[in-house]
Amino acid sequence: MAKKQLSSEELRSRLTVGHFGDAAAQELPPGDPLTVTQMVLEIDRIRPYDGNPRRQRNPQYDEIKASIRAQKRLNNAIEVTRRPDDDFYMVRAGGNTRLQILKELYEETGDEAYRQVHVLYHPWTSDQDVLGAHLIENEMRGTMTLIDRALAVNRLREMFEEAGESLSRKELQRRLQDIGYTASLKLLRRFEYAAKTLLPCIPQALHGGLGGQAIEKLRDLHRSAHAVGESHGHTQDAVDMVFEESLAVTDAPDWDPGAARQELERRLAEELSLDLRTVRMELDTPPTQDSEGAMGSTNTPPDGTLGAMGQPTPPVHDAPPDGAPGASPGRSGAATDPVIGDGAGAGDPPPAAPPVTAPTEPAPGPAPTVAELRDRIYTLARQIATRYHYADQIQPVDIGYGYFIDLPSETVEEAAARMNGVEIDYRHWTWWMLVSWSQIGLHTDRVLQTAPTHRLASVIHRADEEEVIARHIAEPPWRGLGWMVSSCLRECDFADFVALVQACRDLQRQADADDLDPWEG
Repeated sequence: MAKKQLSSEELRSRLTVGHFGDAAAQELPPGDPLTVTQMVLEIDRIRPYDGNPRRQRNPQYDEIKASIRAQKRLNNAIEVTRRPDDDFYMVRAGGNTRLQILKELYEETGDEAYRQVHVLYHPWTSDQDVLGAHLIENEMRGTMTLIDRALAVNRLREMFEEAGESLSRKELQRRLQDIGYTASLKLLRRFEYAAKTLLPCIPQALHGGLGGQAIEKLRDLHRSAHAVGESHGHTQDAVDMVFEESLAVTDAPDWDPGAARQELERRLAEELSLDLRTVRMELDTPPTQDSEGAMGSTNTPPDGTLGAMGQPTPPVHDAPPDGAPGASPGRSGAATDPVIGDGAGAGDPPPAAPPVTAPTEPAPGPAPTVAELRDRIYTLARQIATRYHYADQIQPVDIGYGYFIDLPSETVEEAAARMNGVEIDYRHWTWWMLVSWSQIGLHTDRVLQTAPTHRLASVIHRADEEEVIARHIAEPPWRGLGWMVSSCLRECDFADFVALVQACRDLQRQADADDLDPWEG
């Protein structure tokens, strides 16, 4: 007879353990665990992240504070980490606002309910990983201005370049991808232009929420001003000075791009000794080549209308080539993740909706069989696992939902030798999600009948967690499942999990229609 299975709470308490050996312990502050672990800390032991990329107050601050005051607790644990030899923990990925609110409420009320907080501890990796995690978290919540995102990416570039190498935009894109942040080359160019050229001129407008479309129009206007100046014998430096002064004198939190355009026209006319009408006409003729040597486009809409700056309205999005980040066909790994934030920024009007087409009728034919759905589920599970180097742990089977997943074949330390901290986290979450949907824990007897050497099923069957501990697989806090799905899965993983869950539901419905138990084969 099988031993009694451990409850979720019992398994969690046994798996969230501390050090595993003196060598690893020397690399971390005393007492810090080596795996992602739940902890309870006093708020005085936690510091906000000193490099928080969001410079502006959270617009939902008052609402969040009211919610925490009403519940006297947080709905989701704050993620923390700790630099080596640091006495204090710090917020690792979002959570600065919630920590500040807890401290305010404790000072205001003295209520002990606010003095301690549940946290999710992550072992220290690097400053780049922490800044990247905060950037991704704030990006997902939509609480950052474009200039804050641009400055955060610029800071990451500086961190990457500390070794002395100068990164091209393409290499920066790759390094950002390594820490989990995906951005198109167009978005990186926009960030550079906003941080290096526009920020000294219009800081109030940028921190007030000036977004991507307005910045692209400014860049087009800047290029047009260069072309007008060069056609009349003036250098780009001379035109840059006129352009920057025109923006600076009009800067305001509610900045008016039309006023800036008029100021530029006036100053250019004076600088070039031309009449205002000539300057306006020449500015409205976009150059055919941009300053980086790439052929430009007139970007003139079919109806000939102009944008807010008096310029033809540029397209909102690039269509990335196949294989580039954001390309939809042929997704085969993290390199093809959809681009984060590559669209209209804060303060932009929403892009025009695509034309509505009549829905097409599904092709006639029989519903997929249980066997066909098992093949589809296995393919999706293996596709997810392949991204994080445990595809060899996914086994196709002719029972259940079509796949078994076993314990990872390597320890966290072995995986960390070729994966960064962010990827390790993704690997951790996706493994547990695949375990959950495989239903191995509910049907261990059937699993062992089919695969007698299946280690995970044996561990669950024997209620023996030592093998799991050896692989440092800590059970996630399932109460935070919603947060995990929204924040801890890459877009490509999320899409595949949605398809996998749908296929599992379809399989169960088809099995019910056929009056069979999927676990009977």
